[in-house]
Amino acid sequence: MRQRWLLAVMLQVAPTAVSDDASVARTESFDVAPEWESFRSRLLPASLPHVRQDFGYRQTQLAGGDGAGEIGGTVQRSTTPARFSMSIAERTFDDELSASGTFAVPQAGGGSGLMFGWFNENSKGWRTSNSLGFRLDGNGGKYWVFYEYGTRNRRTGGGGAFEGERYQTTSTPPFLADGTPHQWSLRYKPDDQGTGLITFQIDDRTYRVDVPAKHREDGATFNRFGIWNVETGGDTLDAYFDDLTVDGQSLAFDQDPNWIGDGNNAEFEERIIRPHHDYGFSKTSHAGGQPGEIGGVIFRDEQPSYYAARTNRLSLEHPLRASGTIVLNSAGADSGFLLGWFDCESKRSKTTPEYEQPQPNYLGVMIEGPSRIGHVFRAAYSTSEGNRHAPIADVESDVLRPVILPDGTVHCWSIAYEPMVADRGQITVTFDDTKHTLDLRPGDRHDGAVFDRFGLFNIQAGGHHTEVYIDDLTFTVQ
Repeated sequence: MRQRWLLAVMLQVAPTAVSDDASVARTESFDVAPEWESFRSRLLPASLPHVRQDFGYRQTQLAGGDGAGEIGGTVQRSTTPARFSMSIAERTFDDELSASGTFAVPQAGGGSGLMFGWFNENSKGWRTSNSLGFRLDGNGGKYWVFYEYGTRNRRTGGGGAFEGERYQTTSTPPFLADGTPHQWSLRYKPDDQGTGLITFQIDDRTYRVDVPAKHREDGATFNRFGIWNVETGGDTLDAYFDDLTVDGQSLAFDQDPNWIGDGNNAEFEERIIRPHHDYGFSKTSHAGGQPGEIGGVIFRDEQPSYYAARTNRLSLEHPLRASGTIVLNSAGADSGFLLGWFDCESKRSKTTPEYEQPQPNYLGVMIEGPSRIGHVFRAAYSTSEGNRHAPIADVESDVLRPVILPDGTVHCWSIAYEPMVADRGQITVTFDDTKHTLDLRPGDRHDGAVFDRFGLFNIQAGGHHTEVYIDDLTFTVQ
């Protein structure tokens, strides 16, 4: 099926190679390493950080329980999953959920954290899919507490145990990582209107957040309850939990509960380290076909980075075509990247974040989006003046562009730009069996844009990682 789709797209692209405008397309199968340009795309340090997971059942009494015996230990943030949990009967957002107990945090490194609550044995990623729980977020001798959920398609929501919108600006002090025990409860209740309500209580404070109808409809399935690490690189946090009641079941931990451990007693070197990109040619086959493809780990980061092929000088006056396969293996919230044509000098010289000065001179697709939705695969461009346009939904119908999930599924895609459509230019993007168009805004084609590279390049705003691979690539070079 994938090969037939690619052949059809290439037949559409091929005529441009012999048309009157003399445009030419190049095809890359990546059987061998291409002579592409790497600019800050391989940044892993010579010495990689050490990860140590050491948590499970403990015959201690640190969480303030009624007797010896509890669960917990040292949990490190890492993109490699680590869990300690019990199997439960399958639950969804259509069921009432409740849990309560005590916890204590005697140590919290900077940039550390763990999750506690309901999740799925197949859950993965930062802002975990199929999950409902609370997060202990370490910040060097102190920590913040958040409560949150993730649907099956990674739409997320939640809040924090503090007053105001952001912990960075709140007047509520953080919790001290001094081993003080705290009482907590977390409850979820669906209603008859298709929405839901999450109530989180810690000590004498209570917080609430709604689960909107679209997120409840998207759904989530839980078959585990327990501890899991925050799946992004970081430091260690020590935490202990006791006197649990989960959906009416009391757990005192006066003896080993024989919960399921997965990666909870392990040591290794971390290879996904924020903000160290690690992408380029790879002798792998994640995106299908024979070994050989491009891709790897790309971070959102304020400094420029790309891996790209040189092209002739192109502009918004040239028809442009590209197609291939793509797979997103993993992705954190607040992450993304771009694929398409761009200007080398504009990218290299840009040392300011996107929110201060947008990147100029590119056209292609942006794979990024708000955490409540996920990674939207959508048409994107920016003029020589930095007038960018990459809406996540159709500007007229408000229909969402397609979402690509970080689940290892291989997808087919294509980009086609026609400068003369509507006398201002139009981008058409296909993603599997979907298609959407984006008209250039009035005046943008006149302002112009220039391109001399095609490939992968980062979004220059702080964030997390994506692990992406691309193969069977065809793109306009002249």
